[in-house]
Amino acid sequence: MVGLCLSGMLQAQPRQAPTLRAVRLTGGLVLDGRIEEAAWQQAPAATTFWQREPHDGQPATERTEVRVLYDNAALYVGFVCYDREPDRILRRLARRDRMVVADWVGVLIDSYRDRKTAFAFLVNAAGTQADFLILNDGNAEDFNWDALWEARVAMRPDGWSAEFRIPFTALRFSQADTLRWGINFSRIIGRKNEQVFWAYVPRATGGFVSRFGTLEGLESIRPPRALQVTPYVVTAGTHWSADRTPQYLHALSPTLRMGGDVQYGLTHNTVLNLTINPDFGQVELDEVVLNLTAFETFYPEKRPFFLEGTSIFQTVGAEGESALQTYLFYSRRIGRQPQGYYSLPDTGAIRNWRVVENPAAVPILGAVKLSGKTANGWAFGLLDALTQRTYATFEHVNGQRQRIRTEPLTNYMVGRLQRELSAPGSYLGLIGTATWREDGRVRQAYTGGFDWRWNPWDYGLVTEGLFSFSRRMRQGGPPQVGYQGQARIGSLRHPHVVGIVGANFSTRDYDPNDVGFHTMTNLAVTYIWTQWRYLRPWGPLLQVRLNQNYWWMHRLSPGLLLSRGISPNLHLQWRNFWWTRLGLNLESEGWDLYEARGAGLFRKPQRWNVWASVSTDERRTVGLSVSVNRQVDRYGGRAWGGSIGSVVRFGERTDLSLALSISSRRREVAWAQNVNGMETAGRVTSVFGRRDVDRISLTLRGAHTFTRDLTLQGYLQWFWARGHYRDFQKLGEDGRLAPLTEPYDRDRYGNPDFQQGTLNVNVILRYEYRPGSTLYVVWTWSQQAWSNQGTADSWRFAWRTLRRSPTSVLLVKWTYTWGF
Repeated sequence: MVGLCLSGMLQAQPRQAPTLRAVRLTGGLVLDGRIEEAAWQQAPAATTFWQREPHDGQPATERTEVRVLYDNAALYVGFVCYDREPDRILRRLARRDRMVVADWVGVLIDSYRDRKTAFAFLVNAAGTQADFLILNDGNAEDFNWDALWEARVAMRPDGWSAEFRIPFTALRFSQADTLRWGINFSRIIGRKNEQVFWAYVPRATGGFVSRFGTLEGLESIRPPRALQVTPYVVTAGTHWSADRTPQYLHALSPTLRMGGDVQYGLTHNTVLNLTINPDFGQVELDEVVLNLTAFETFYPEKRPFFLEGTSIFQTVGAEGESALQTYLFYSRRIGRQPQGYYSLPDTGAIRNWRVVENPAAVPILGAVKLSGKTANGWAFGLLDALTQRTYATFEHVNGQRQRIRTEPLTNYMVGRLQRELSAPGSYLGLIGTATWREDGRVRQAYTGGFDWRWNPWDYGLVTEGLFSFSRRMRQGGPPQVGYQGQARIGSLRHPHVVGIVGANFSTRDYDPNDVGFHTMTNLAVTYIWTQWRYLRPWGPLLQVRLNQNYWWMHRLSPGLLLSRGISPNLHLQWRNFWWTRLGLNLESEGWDLYEARGAGLFRKPQRWNVWASVSTDERRTVGLSVSVNRQVDRYGGRAWGGSIGSVVRFGERTDLSLALSISSRRREVAWAQNVNGMETAGRVTSVFGRRDVDRISLTLRGAHTFTRDLTLQGYLQWFWARGHYRDFQKLGEDGRLAPLTEPYDRDRYGNPDFQQGTLNVNVILRYEYRPGSTLYVVWTWSQQAWSNQGTADSWRFAWRTLRRSPTSVLLVKWTYTWGF
């Protein structure tokens, strides 16, 4: 077996990117998926394809032919996918942009010719379309980008075929008499887990778009200027929970909203997007999580306006998981929950008054974004958004009303500029943000940054970094100015050994959170990541990856080693396409700057964590993944957790996924409360305790595709968690725990115990009755319960949660797109 693998490695592989010529279409073309018109036979065919998965670098096992035509308005691409077992072609119908397990073909176009960015258009054998942007030479993807284009498929006795019509309005390119674009064609053979490309892209490389082939023959094409207008109308009814009704005037609240979006091509490669009074009622609910840390929860963006085309604003440092992960632009700040949402006076202490209205999100009056790229390698983006003043309204029994402002009128602005470099996926970039409020504790806030990626010698060397500052104008005080920086250098080109060395730092006063996201400050982290990999079949395995991570964390001022750790992990893919993953995290004894919530340093214990997971072949009717973990620390804390995920496919149109995760912690030493004057007048005592925490999260997702334009999707999450504290102690000057002078009184100082339950249901019916125009019918149901009895019976609490009156919303949203 090993000898066969070695001989396969020695087979000839493509060394030079291929070239294909497009032919001008002189007659008509019926877009029906059948490659029958004579014009197709006049165009040369791309026929040589190479595997990327599962046998990297080997020829494709099935023959594929691709031809390209064009006229003054669009590019036409025809695929003929031969298959020796046509009855085994996987045809799964799904909602647009859902990459389900099926047979797919795709056209990837680098019309900028920058070797970094590409427009991807895909269709599967059932006719499901998907499109997305490929960014940073394949290191990032933006599935939220949508374009108006068409594709049709047809079955053949010897396989299947597909026709694409991609209007030039869906692409961005510079004007020239003769155009040369980067291009690649892909095919996925679902039953074999085989992915092939016309221009070979090996797995053991750091590039993707930079390895595309060339499309020639495009002549006398004028870049069009497109105008799209998409108004919307929303009508909704909200039925408030009976538990909340006494605070509101009406248990049922109807609403009617209108707004819209405009997209206009100012030039052939500059696009202006405008939204007025945007509505995001069709967006799925955020997942409920248990956050016991000192930092806010990071939620991914789901709103279309802030997803589509905003990737230009992301910098180095906004990917992956890191203690110093930095987003200079975090779009969830725009239209967030008002900062004064929980700062209202206690209505129980104000006789005869009740809350009438307290909006949970700040309305966005309007937003505009401008993005584009010049012919000489400059990319730019500008976004500006204005949110309105937000008020909570009280009403007296005599009818008198009073309002308290919970969020001032605020304007957010982000500007971005990038200059491409000659090395693939390389650039220099600048970014600036500004936040202006009409008043408040921080009226003005600014950030600025410089970032780069440089990958010379075809990723033989990779380096990237970000340096930024923040400046906040505080009321009644001097400006708060801070700095942040990070840099990484390594290599990703070697087929077997790759690695990265990096360092991050953030000063004490660094705070970009008015329109960005950053957590830990006054901190420096250095780390080393190495990977040994073998990406070709080897005995029973398809690939092996062994990672090793080392890190050191320091406080900047005054200097102090906080902790260090090591984390080896192993990833194995078997020939049956199962995965096995194993890992160990070992962290030294050290110091925690944040656990005491600003009341001192906590001496945290040495801890270790071991984890393992197994996942089955995703092509099967039933897919399963299981993971377990176990954690132990030197203070006697113990924790375990596990999760089970399953995907069940019912035929070619319906699928259901289930995710169940359970965790339990026992005797974990953790912060409970900071109490002022508990032992000494005017002095804060930081109280810690032994904490027991149990958590269960059950999530169900389902989707049924009636047709390629009509889909139904559902989401349900049941979340329950409880925490109980005991054996209270105080944090001493040396960072260790010491006995309290008197027993902790929960009634006097506050009970840190908690128990919470949430049931969220979201159902969305989506009908795209014409390209770009959609009708949504959305139903949302929410039940919540909270208690400070951490030892109460969990089953009774769950039953009490389910018996609570829900808050439910029925919403209908209509959009219509005019294209000019």
